Amino acid sequence: MSVQNQVRAPLRHALSVDVEDWYHDGGAPADAPEIRVLDNTLRLLDVLERYAVRATFFFLGEVAGRFPTLVRRVADAGHEIGSHGYRHRAVPDVTRNEFRRDVADSLRLLEDCSGRAVRGYRAPYFSIKADVRWPIEILADAGLAYDSSVLPIDRPPGLELVCPRAPYRHWNGLWELPVAVLQFAHFWHLPLASGGGLRVLPLRLLRRWLRRFERDVGAGVFYVHPWDFDADAPTAPGPHRWLLRTGRRRALERLECLLGEARFGAIADVFGERLDGEVHAARA
Repeated sequence: MSVQNQVRAPLRHALSVDVEDWYHDGGAPADAPEIRVLDNTLRLLDVLERYAVRATFFFLGEVAGRFPTLVRRVADAGHEIGSHGYRHRAVPDVTRNEFRRDVADSLRLLEDCSGRAVRGYRAPYFSIKADVRWPIEILADAGLAYDSSVLPIDRPPGLELVCPRAPYRHWNGLWELPVAVLQFAHFWHLPLASGGGLRVLPLRLLRRWLRRFERDVGAGVFYVHPWDFDADAPTAPGPHRWLLRTGRRRALERLECLLGEARFGAIADVFGERLDGEVHAARA
């Protein structure tokens, strides 16, 4: 077959799941009476199995400690296990030693539960900033291959980019895999990449923006939470928190539409050529 007649295979994007419960996002107490993360994660796992899609599950340590068999079940289904930290605390709210201990505790627990090495990390609230070096130093020292915490914008909507939208390497060799960000009018937004986009944006607009991201950047990183698909879950109190409940009843159906139309995989599978072969410090 000539080069002119070859059909280019569609890009495969990375799908990730931040495994936390409804009360972790918003500061509700950890002993919240209604635990919903187990059923919600299992439901999402069933959907991914139906479409033969593997994803990266960034587990919060508190969830893994409560449901260790869930971590094992996700890993045994062929999905990648990543760390979302042990406690759902923004990085600027902790000291360097607290952050180092939080990361180490989560990695130890997740590897014990899954029986596999953990290669990736995502901070709660995407709270590692592009110009802050010390968290990246700690993640590299922990033996991780990549981070997926740095947003290309400081906050949505953003007037300018603060880091590349495509994967890039930090000065110490750690890979950064940012979630997909699109420009709309003069602002940079996150709706393409998030469960919020699935919940509130028209599906035709998501399809159009997906094609645009493929043209401008290439493969993207997408993320959802198990609670994005739970219409009956409570929402932690706070201003504008009602937005987190919008569109949950239709979110799973929209996800299934995208899974049936586009190609998705785990972060380590989609970007494996860049991540493989890297030498990292041995984990103490």
